Amino acid sequence: MNELTPKIEEKLEELDLQREAFISKIKRVMANNQKIELEKNLLVYFSYSCNLTSLRNEENYIIGSLIIHNYSSQPIKQLTIGLVVDSEQVYQFTGKYVTDNSQSGQKTPVNWKRISDDNDQHTYWFQWIGKDPIASNSTVAFSNFSLSWESNHPFACSVKGFVYTDEYRDGVKSNNEISVQLS
Repeated sequence: MNELTPKIEEKLEELDLQREAFISKIKRVMANNQKIELEKNLLVYFSYSCNLTSLRNEENYIIGSLIIHNYSSQPIKQLTIGLVVDSEQVYQFTGKYVTDNSQSGQKTPVNWKRISDDNDQHTYWFQWIGKDPIASNSTVAFSNFSLSWESNHPFACSVKGFVYTDEYRDGVKSNNEISVQLS
């Protein structure tokens, strides 16, 4: 019986190593599936309309909203969005947000704070300052921002959106983008 004991112990050690490798593989697969599942639970997209004119000295407008649906079973915290406007022409960007230099005492409640440099004309970062965390199965939006430009010049632009939270540190890109080209 003593001759079998080392062989049995050897086989048990081999089985232990196989079991550990199998458990490790299961954990990696589960972690990947959780990340994929997490990404499926946040829906980000633009809704927008254009007001275009051919009259001289009038302005054209894009009025848009970046909408974020939290379909996950967990709340999301520390929501930050980024809007990247790609345009070589001159335009004005406006929206419902506050900055560090904003005057207090605004009459309309604002849920967004601009956290990027006001002089950066192509990238706009905003932090959600509304109710945090954002509950499961709820929706928030950066509503009614606008881009405007003079109608007497050709104009082309695209607007891309990104969302970052504590749960989505790598970010989630919007499902669509705004794209306008007028000659």
